[in-house]
Amino acid sequence: MIRSRLRTALPSSPALLAAFLLGCLDPTSELGGGEIDAVGPAPGGAPAAVDGSLDATEPTEPAIAPMSTDMCGTASPSTWASASSQHVTIHFLPGSPAERAQGEILERLEGAYTAISGALGVTGEPTVTAYLSPSRADAVANGRGYGGAYPASGRYEVIYTGAPDSYEVQRYGHELTHVIEYHLDPASRYRHPMMSEGLAEYLDQSGRNLHHAYAEQLLSNNESRVRVADLESRDLSGRNYGRAGSLIQFLVERYGWDTFLDIYRATSVSWIGGCWTHEAVGCIGTPEALTAMLDDALTRTVGEGWEDVRPAWEAEVQIALATVDVSMPAAAVAEIENLVRVMDEAVTGDDAAMYRSTMDGFYCDWGGEAMREEIAARAVDAYTMTRSQVVSILPTGIKNFATAQVVIRRSDERGVATFQTLSLEHFPSGWRVTYGPDWY
Repeated sequence: MIRSRLRTALPSSPALLAAFLLGCLDPTSELGGGEIDAVGPAPGGAPAAVDGSLDATEPTEPAIAPMSTDMCGTASPSTWASASSQHVTIHFLPGSPAERAQGEILERLEGAYTAISGALGVTGEPTVTAYLSPSRADAVANGRGYGGAYPASGRYEVIYTGAPDSYEVQRYGHELTHVIEYHLDPASRYRHPMMSEGLAEYLDQSGRNLHHAYAEQLLSNNESRVRVADLESRDLSGRNYGRAGSLIQFLVERYGWDTFLDIYRATSVSWIGGCWTHEAVGCIGTPEALTAMLDDALTRTVGEGWEDVRPAWEAEVQIALATVDVSMPAAAVAEIENLVRVMDEAVTGDDAAMYRSTMDGFYCDWGGEAMREEIAARAVDAYTMTRSQVVSILPTGIKNFATAQVVIRRSDERGVATFQTLSLEHFPSGWRVTYGPDWY
């Protein structure tokens, strides 16, 4: 009953509604004289006329385009099929995108194998096995992970959908590098995870500028903006891919590939007592220890310490921060803005099914359809209405597909506005929310 009364009390015209949502209008008062100049831009971006009235030819807000719902699917155990090239064997499920593209995939991976093993100077021609699951549900149902390398077993496992902007199409060399790099030095198989992940980024065959890739992560606050060239706890496990890749690119550009490999070998570690352990530094259990390991490796190989290298690396990253292009294609911006309007429409219409259509159906191993339906129902019940404005859209690289971080200014029925951040990913079905404040 309260919901119904509040909806009845809302201003009916777009101009009054905009004023109300921006906190410039008491919803119980009448607006006299046509004076709304305090509101600022009218709906759709048209400015108010000089006398405060709205131009009669102002553009209206774009119509909402309905979105298809990417439902969480189910999967059953199946039998893996396989195909091989000289050095690579891929496993795929019948009827999957990987089965249909097996020849193309093998050609691509064989070329990457040659490039990576040649760069690393790996001899002996080790073979590599890859499991390509069509979805996370299929990966789980068939006993495989959905992203990871197992170098000692010569194997890696990924999701392959064939989408042009998907990880295994754009960066197919990353996991492959982990497996091949295991054979770099038979006497010392492992390098610190930060260095290993950075190398895999550098050799992922995408051809990206990794300083720009790091700048994207810094600008979106996915990685710490206050630690541009300093290390922190996430670096201990190599989770800051942007920072790791940028550092490797810097070292290669500063010293050349052959000398870089000497530095890289000097970061060899062993897993001892639950800790990656370096021969000179010991357990790398803190950012300070990781910094000491890099200082030792640099000093022993090139005669420069970390405090010589760090400022030069930071200067490169600062250039990237000032020059990286973080604009999104117009079509992507339009689709994302429509998604936000659909969220608002679903809330206003108390339509949980519509709200569900804005959410992903890919990461369904987390919560499944039941969780997504619950989130949608809770969101539309929490508000009487919302009006949201997209403040910024920042690309954040690729997870399984291209990703973006979207900041919105969201106003409720009282005109109370908050700034909220949505995590989006570009699935084959389109841009969908993978996480946001309503998911809490």
